[in-house]
Amino acid sequence: MSRPIQTPQKRKARLAGVLAAALVISWGGPAANAYWQTLSSNNGGARADSILGIAAPTASASAGAASVSWPSSTTAGGKSVSGYTVARYSSETDGTKVAAGGGCLGTVTALGCSEAALPAGTWYYTVTPVLGSWAGPESARSGGVAAADTTPPNTPNITVPAMITSATAGSVTVSGTAEAGASVTITVKDAGAAHTTSQTVVAESGAWSAIFNLSTFNDPTISYSAVAKDAAGNVSLTAATATSSKDTTAPKVTAVALDNGGTHFTPDAGDKVTLTFSERLLPASICSTWQDVPGSQTVNGTVTMTAGNSLKFASTDPGCPSVRFGTVALNSSYSTGGDLTFNAVLAWNPGTSQLTVTLGSLITGIRDTKNGNVMPTYTPAAGLTDKVGYPLATTPFAGSNSKF
Repeated sequence: MSRPIQTPQKRKARLAGVLAAALVISWGGPAANAYWQTLSSNNGGARADSILGIAAPTASASAGAASVSWPSSTTAGGKSVSGYTVARYSSETDGTKVAAGGGCLGTVTALGCSEAALPAGTWYYTVTPVLGSWAGPESARSGGVAAADTTPPNTPNITVPAMITSATAGSVTVSGTAEAGASVTITVKDAGAAHTTSQTVVAESGAWSAIFNLSTFNDPTISYSAVAKDAAGNVSLTAATATSSKDTTAPKVTAVALDNGGTHFTPDAGDKVTLTFSERLLPASICSTWQDVPGSQTVNGTVTMTAGNSLKFASTDPGCPSVRFGTVALNSSYSTGGDLTFNAVLAWNPGTSQLTVTLGSLITGIRDTKNGNVMPTYTPAAGLTDKVGYPLATTPFAGSNSKF
């Protein structure tokens, strides 16, 4: 049986219809997984082709960037795809699909890409092959990759003792708080060359501590610094700092001087006895009502110069009924035979570590004149101490040549 003869116009119309049908199917939308291709220019039909899926990509992270790679894909008919789109999720399953950025943005024609400045968190990558406007199936998700931690930990807090004494110098505890799991490096120095360093790990509670033997460190100041380093190797931008006072030495008398403030060679108003110490005394060890404050403190009283050349101070102030002072041997007689008594003021100056007696008006006695200098000798009263309780020795101390 013979086929009917088709005119050229009929053949063209049939071919146009096939092509139109193919276009409608193939460009129906980018989400379609197959496209139609014609097999010949004859009157034969057309058949469907589809983009093949690929295995899960491989992903890794370094220095804050993610690197993603994957195998190639083709269509079922062997046609190469035109590229790949890359996305990531914040979980192994479910979650919101986020288009990758950086070198993974848009359609990637290579079999790998890198996304710099990876956001914080753990990410799972997928790859979808595409051909023109057609997209194949999305791959399974890669293993999770975490963004690099480049954030420095906060500056740690540090707590140190206010005072270190000979009793505590062998075991000084330094403590504080910092990012849990971080390591804290503590450096301890004195004013000279002595220094030591220790490293400790911060507990989950955020607390840390270290113990130092500072027995060989010099008085009077110990300084500390502490920096934190987190598990990613980031170091705190600034160090925590603190200081302790260190006092392991008993106070000493360093100078005794008589200062003229009136008539030369004669004890009178304005004359002074100045005692200088190696460090600040505890004010309460001089007068029980005095406080350990920066400014000077005074008490009114009287000075007696005995015929045996011994100078003593006694309080007449109800606010400080008794005073620890001691005696000053003048090594010269300033009286004509009896005791001399003066109004006087006793003052403590913590800034200069000096205890000063200033004479006022004469109360009783007849003064004598002493030409030339004398060498006063001070014997401290028992019970005078420094701020941490070390006693001032009661050994006599010979002062410099001086005079009223």
